[in-house]
Parts: sequence; C-alpha cells; structure tokens
Amino acid sequence: QQTTNVDMKHPPPMTWLSLASAEIIQRDDLNNDIIDVLRAFGRDDADAPGPANLNPDCIFCTDEKVHHDAISHLQNRIATELLDEIDADQAQMFGRRFASISSLLRAADKDNEADESISTDQLLRLALHRRTVQILSTTDVTLSKRKALRVRAVVDFIWSQSLVLGLADSQRCQHAPTLVELVEKLELHTASSSQYNEFHPGFYHATLEGITRDYGPVHINILRINLRTSKCRMKCLDARESCTDLSTLTRKTGAVAAISGGFFLYSEPDIEVPSKRTDPVGLLVSDGQVCLPPVFRRAAIMQRRGKGSEDGLVDMDKIGMDGVKCILKLSSGGDASTMQTLELVIDQKNVKCIHRGNAEVFVVAKKDHIGLAIVGKKVVAVSSTKLNVPLAGFVLSFPTNLAPIGCILDDDDVLITVQYELPFELHDAMAGGPLFFSDIDNDGNNSIDLKSEDFRGSAPPVTFSQDETFDRNLLPRMGVGTTKDGELCCVAVDGRNLDRALGLTLQGTSDLLKSLGCTKAMNLDGGSSKRMVLFDNQSGEHKVVCLSTTEIKANTESRPDPSRPVHSAILFLPPRKS
Repeated sequence: QQTTNVDMKHPPPMTWLSLASAEIIQRDDLNNDIIDVLRAFGRDDADAPGPANLNPDCIFCTDEKVHHDAISHLQNRIATELLDEIDADQAQMFGRRFASISSLLRAADKDNEADESISTDQLLRLALHRRTVQILSTTDVTLSKRKALRVRAVVDFIWSQSLVLGLADSQRCQHAPTLVELVEKLELHTASSSQYNEFHPGFYHATLEGITRDYGPVHINILRINLRTSKCRMKCLDARESCTDLSTLTRKTGAVAAISGGFFLYSEPDIEVPSKRTDPVGLLVSDGQVCLPPVFRRAAIMQRRGKGSEDGLVDMDKIGMDGVKCILKLSSGGDASTMQTLELVIDQKNVKCIHRGNAEVFVVAKKDHIGLAIVGKKVVAVSSTKLNVPLAGFVLSFPTNLAPIGCILDDDDVLITVQYELPFELHDAMAGGPLFFSDIDNDGNNSIDLKSEDFRGSAPPVTFSQDETFDRNLLPRMGVGTTKDGELCCVAVDGRNLDRALGLTLQGTSDLLKSLGCTKAMNLDGGSSKRMVLFDNQSGEHKVVCLSTTEIKANTESRPDPSRPVHSAILFLPPRKS
C-alpha cells in the first residue's frame, strides 16, 4: 500500500479519496483493501479531483450538485468524447460497459439501503464515476491521448475489484474449492478423465464449470489435442483475408477445431496508414510464408512439419528479430529491370531493429547510417536524420555502405519492398504473449514478465504495455500450453458474466494451464475476441462453445450479445489424405 507523509502545519486538502479512506479506516465492516482500489488511476493521494463528498452522483469537478441521471450522462460522454481515438461502435460499447457496471453497483447498494452507512458498492461506484470524469477531463498532453484505453481499463478494474471483494464475503464461495483444486478433483489434467469427450480421433473437449473460492463462478472450455495420434496440422492465418466468422471459417477449411489468435491493433490512438484497425501484431507465419516478422520479442505458438521426429509437434517460445534476414528489393520507379537486392540480418554488421517498445521517434545518430520505417512488407519512410517508429512496424537502421553501389535509398523514385527469412524453419506460427512458464526458459525464469516481451512504451497492444492495474483484472482469456506427452491444451476462459463466469487474471490463466499438466504455456488475445469452435458430431456443424463476452451480463440475462469478428485465427486440421 502507498504511504503518505503528512505535514500537520500544512495538511493536504480534503478530497473524496481522503474522506473515503478515513471512512474505511474507521469502520470494521469495510475491507481496508478498498483504499488501494480507490487510489488506482491517480498519481498520488492528492490526485482525486471532484467534489469532496462520497456521493457517486456528484460528477461535476467543481459543483456538489447531484446529477439526476449521472450514469446516462457519463455514458454519453464516453460515447462521444472517445471518438477522436476509436470508432463509434467501440466508443458506444465502452459507454455501455460503464453503464452496466455502475447500474449493478447501484442495484447492490439499494439492496442494503436499510443500512444508512457507506457501503463497499457505493465506494466502488464513487471511484468509477470520479476516475471516469478525471480521465475524460484531463488536460495532460500524454494522458489526453489515452482516454479510451484508460476508460476501458478503469471500468474493467472496478468491475474486477468489486467481484474480488465480493468473493471474500461470499458464503457461496467460502467453502468452495480453488480453481486448481477443482481441476484436480475432476482429474482434468489427463484426457482419460471421464469429463472429456473425444469428438474426433485425438481431439478431446471438456467444460469446466462451477464455483471456486478464488475466482467465483467459472465457465472454461478445454480442448486437448494428442498431436501424435491425431497428426493434427495447425494453420495460423489472418482471418480478414477469408472470413472473420470463426464457425464459418472452420467449416470452409475443413478444420476439426479452431481458436481465436493473437493481438491486433484496436484501441491504440495513433493508428496511421498503411496500418489500420484490426491489423495483426507480431509474428505470423502461414504455410511456410512469413506474413509478418517478429517485430516484438514475444511468445509464439509454432509448428514445424516435415520428416523429423519432432515435426508436427507444437512448441512455444519467445521469438524476436535477432537473426532475422530482411530481404529488400529496390527498383527505380517500379522498373523491374533496375531491381537490386539488399540482404540485411538483424544484429549483424551493425544492423538494428527499433520498435515502439524502444522509442516513438528514432534519431539516426551515426553520419554514415540510414533508417527505413517498415510496416509489414512495405517501406513507408526513409531518412538519414530521424524517423517516426511505426506503431506495429519498426525502423531498420544500418550503415549506408551495405547498400548496393550507386543506390540512393532516400531517393523518392526508389521503391522498396521487404521479405523476411527466419533463422529457423517454421510452417505455421503466431505471436501472442506473455509466456506463462516453460520447462526450458531461455531467460532463466518462469514468472510472467511483460517488459521482457516488449509489452512496454507504446508497443501494441497498449492494454498490456500501459496497464495501470498490475494484472488485477478478471477478464475473458485465451491460453495455450503443451504437455510432456505431446498434447496441445487450449483454454477459452469466459468472463463478464456475473452468474456463470467472472474471468481470470493472467496469473490465474497460467495456474490453470499448469494444473492441466502443461509444461509450457502462453497467453493469446482474450477479451471480446476470445473464441473457440469445435466440430459437433451430432449436428455435423461447427459450433462456438464459449459464452459471448462482449457485454457485461448479470442476473441470468438472456439478451442478445453481439460477438466481435475474429481477425486472426489458429485452425486445427486433420492430416492430409494420402
């Protein structure tokens, strides 16, 4: 917890945070952990603007007047004021999530309105409203560009902490097993458990559902694939090039099962052409072709295919740009007869890769060097002085004497395209991250380390790189792992559903995969994008088996819930017929 030195001659001004903290300290029936929740998203204890009272509906910075419909007012502010950073559909979704959480907290507070003292739900709703107003009203140059990210984060954070605090007091959960204990009880660490259904040779599915002491209600779909007996082929792809409905895509490709893939650009405020919202982030190898290089050194799921004993098995490891060969094709005005080739290997002959985890602007420090700003396979800018580092791309810096004789790289008439060769052969691969744990960790540790995987600076996704919650959010998750027996294990963790599934933290997902028998495991993109599709033998159809997690749901709501399209996918196909 934070500590504050108080000068008694010049005491700090009274704020809603100081009033709330004093109330919590004085009351035996309020959990002291609430103070840390209220402090989140502020620089210090004095950073708590707004009326100095504990009424959540006083939402104006200088006026203690109660707003007759504070929830709708703030929902509309979110939907309109975030349009400079994100599209209208996303802004409205963030507004709806805010309204759902505030309404749930208000309803819970009304259930206890016979007690006139301040409740936990009122304090959480107070923090939700005041911090949202603070985020939307900021004049800080840096923070004003991150309003959408921070509104989304504070809503998820308050929701998660309300659930965590509720679990501590819940009679329903106090005597329940932990998540790991529930896995052990059901013997889900092995496909021979009666909980699994073998729906295709070598493919097993189970649903883990129940009440846990540490995460409340859980609803988790588990897919186990025996890679040796099934001879499964893994295919990673950019789903936008074929179909973003995962059920349809799985059926069209003849896959037995499929899951959503890695991260993509979405909430970042500075997406610039040629990048666009929904572009995949990080390594993507499909059918042996490097579609996107491993710009960020992150965990990736991969499969080699050939005649070797280990080919066909799935592996996971951190892969970055070290040793990657960039093959530049240069031509004058697009004339093929003038084509020249330049091959540069990262970290050899002073060739360097600079990405958003390193800097937003790269200054070419050496006189005889040049920089190329690259997005995917396109060179978007060339300079011998300084360059803006592309959001999901990188700057390639190298000595000019490596270029072909007579080639002027910064000539506007010179067209440059890029291809990539990895220092090892992969048939299919997709980046995610972070790596949860590994039996052989090249960094010498088995703890989640976001910064070591370039989740820092303004590297996408900013929901990870600029996280202010320190992995305390319960969210829908997608995780994958491998076992010592050659199995691939995929878990689709549902969330945002008060009755059936609250969600997990990253650490909780890691613990889940370890309890399932995995010796290596990693994270993929979760949230609203999380999806798992399996072939249903009875109907002959490919069906989504997980709950939709786009909207907040409570009290057994059955209203329609829109599903976000899947932008990248990992398909699991049967072996080719000989």
